[in-house]
Amino acid sequence: MSSTCTVQGKTAWPELLGQNVDKAVSIIEKENPTLRPVVLNISQNIPDPDPVDCTRVLVFINDNNQVALVPIVR
Repeated sequence: MSSTCTVQGKTAWPELLGQNVDKAVSIIEKENPTLRPVVLNISQNIPDPDPVDCTRVLVFINDNNQVALVPIVR
């Protein structure tokens, strides 16, 4: 997480690696409802969105709709 963000509650979900995207998004929304999950497919060469948004959780998935990187506030 960027040092410019101050977020209450959970800000990273390493336990979601390999999980189905729908399940992962549901867990993120349940564990920190103040955040907005944004799903991006890593095979589409999408750069990290700018600027940093302290209300956004980036959820990078693979072509099998599984979480490929640790979801984190960015």
